[in-house]
Amino acid sequence: MNPTPQDICGISREDYLVRMEEFHGHVSPGTVMGGFLLDAAWKILGDTPYINVVVETVVCLPDSVQMLTPCTLGNGFLQVLDWGKFALTIYDRMTLDGARAWLGTEDIEQYPLVADWYLRRAGGKKADKLEVVDEIMAGGHRLVRARPVRMHAPLKDTAHVPTVACPACGEYYPSRQGGLCPACAGQAYYS
Repeated sequence: MNPTPQDICGISREDYLVRMEEFHGHVSPGTVMGGFLLDAAWKILGDTPYINVVVETVVCLPDSVQMLTPCTLGNGFLQVLDWGKFALTIYDRMTLDGARAWLGTEDIEQYPLVADWYLRRAGGKKADKLEVVDEIMAGGHRLVRARPVRMHAPLKDTAHVPTVACPACGEYYPSRQGGLCPACAGQAYYS
């Protein structure tokens, strides 16, 4: 990957917007910003065939990662933490070396629509999302902060996890979750 400043992870900005709309269902400020975050972190990490990514929000950012990397929720190389922070870490699962990127707020006031969108200001101007996207595209990498990090451990569980039948419902689940499956233990999201 040798992107030019006009690229996002090796894809032209125009192609990125088209592909993100196809993947995400619409162009959103979060998915566009996610491309810049990933690009900045990946430049620090460099090429590796063993990438994993951790995102710190459930909103938009996971889709940017899934579109731009081989890391998906389904293969487990993308982990999602519901911390509500617009940040991600890309790392080499063999060496645990990585890079973390986040939307910086030091100079965000230079981009008032981005500031109102990201900081969710109560009195902020309600801008059209495409206007916010245009301002993110104008700010690009200037809106991002990134630094090298080292992971404590890989977040993807690589060990074989035994499953057992739940004594209450009979469905199989990972035994590490306790004596009952999460649903029977009171965490069901359905009735």
